[in-house]
Amino acid sequence: MGRGTGQEESMAAILQLPGWLGGVLAMLATIAASVLPFVLVRGWLSDELPTRTRDVVETVAIRIGTVHGLILALVFAEAQSAHTSLQQDVSKEVATIEHIALQLDQWNGSEEDALRKQLAAYIAAVLQSEWQRSTPMNGSREAVRAYNDLDAGVLNLGAETPQQQSLRARMIANMDDLQDHRKARLSLFHRGLPSLFWWMALTGFGIIAGCFLVFPVTPVHIAILSVYGAYTGLALYFILALSHPYAGPAAIDTSAYTMVLNDELKTP
Repeated sequence: MGRGTGQEESMAAILQLPGWLGGVLAMLATIAASVLPFVLVRGWLSDELPTRTRDVVETVAIRIGTVHGLILALVFAEAQSAHTSLQQDVSKEVATIEHIALQLDQWNGSEEDALRKQLAAYIAAVLQSEWQRSTPMNGSREAVRAYNDLDAGVLNLGAETPQQQSLRARMIANMDDLQDHRKARLSLFHRGLPSLFWWMALTGFGIIAGCFLVFPVTPVHIAILSVYGAYTGLALYFILALSHPYAGPAAIDTSAYTMVLNDELKTP
């Protein structure tokens, strides 16, 4: 799935709010979108619809509701899976960085300090320019430049002892792994939801809510429709949050990068 634009990004503004408030607002919005038309339009119609008509509408609503629920469930599962995979790739990238930092500590050569600074520059570039909505698909120039400088520094290491030869080979392998983890992270980071999904989700919601027009306006019917609206709104909010890992309640925790900077590389 590619990251959606326009409609999805407009809805994503709700993710800037605290998680509980965003969830409540999403539920209130869908409750209002379902209950208000029901009360107004049904009150305007006033006449009781034939039983046969109600039976047909109920049948259609059940079938559309089943498809709508299946779509939401599948997309939610896909968004959750992508979010979990992104967390795992972040963990792998941080672990690889820690391995490189440890191997630099064991190097005991004049190149160590320069390489540690280059590794710190890579982490800083990732934090500052690759955890934003505007991050390019192939990553930021700063992170690419920092990685290339570090990679060149590792390749140019002059190993004078068997220990350094082993460390150099391991660092070269870790640099390749770091690049792979970074590419996987960027790919998942930009794996949003297509606009088609939101059109399908909102259209299905509107059709099911519209099917309630065959019933008279009663407190029980309003309550049932409100529950449906609230649950749908909350499900859509969770899906939206999971597809935006840089902000909101499902934002990926990047503190592990900072911990490496502060603990392993001893940067202020």
